[in-house]
Amino acid sequence: MSQITVANNNSVVTQNRFTVPEVYYRNQKVITTESLAIGYGAEIKSIQNNFNRNQSRFEEGKHYFKIEGDELSILRSSFSGVQISNKARLLYLWTERGASRHAKMLETDQAWDFFELLEDTYFGTRKNNNLPGNYIEALENLLKAEKEKAVIAAERDHAIETKAWIGNKRQATSMATASKAVREKNRLAEKLGESKKHATVLAVEKKLNKKFKWQPLKKWCKENDVEISTVHDDRYGTANSYPSGAWKSAYDVDLAKLF
Repeated sequence: MSQITVANNNSVVTQNRFTVPEVYYRNQKVITTESLAIGYGAEIKSIQNNFNRNQSRFEEGKHYFKIEGDELSILRSSFSGVQISNKARLLYLWTERGASRHAKMLETDQAWDFFELLEDTYFGTRKNNNLPGNYIEALENLLKAEKEKAVIAAERDHAIETKAWIGNKRQATSMATASKAVREKNRLAEKLGESKKHATVLAVEKKLNKKFKWQPLKKWCKENDVEISTVHDDRYGTANSYPSGAWKSAYDVDLAKLF
């Protein structure tokens, strides 16, 4: 006799007009791959591939049950609430912890939102005929349920923290890359005599669209014992690049604002 039961098909969890069939296996509520895929906004193949690639992280009886052979035949013919292809040779039924693990692997907002909905309105409800017979059994069941919830919550929190850490790392890398680009730009500008520290006469003339004489700049450098830098020049090979102090004193030009 099959250990699978399908409760009535009244609304259990509804999202985007989708109703999850209420399925029990060995008196434990489970969910099909198809229902997970629809609720998580993923392809069935994606759920299957994630399981196949990470099968060592799933434990049969804890995260899933594998239905095949006679049990699968009985389920296919007896329960209309669970749609099973005639070509399917086995069926996976996922426990609450298995559903949580799939949400963690997908790492999408929709997957986590739907899993939380499953926690509250699907896995959180139990069959009446599964009530404990005495208070000791009730306490044991409660302790077991709370332990499972704690494990699931810890896995979910870890996944969210990991996702946030990856996001922060990407942002930091992006900022570092941008900072490096700015430094490279400034270094190149200095080579061309167009920086906040020093500039050629031609560079300033291009920026301000007016002519300047080099003599006052050279005079300031001589009086203040400041060395004049030389930079590459396409016309003459090299050109003098005068410091910001010279430009400020001789022409009241602020290179920090100009470049």
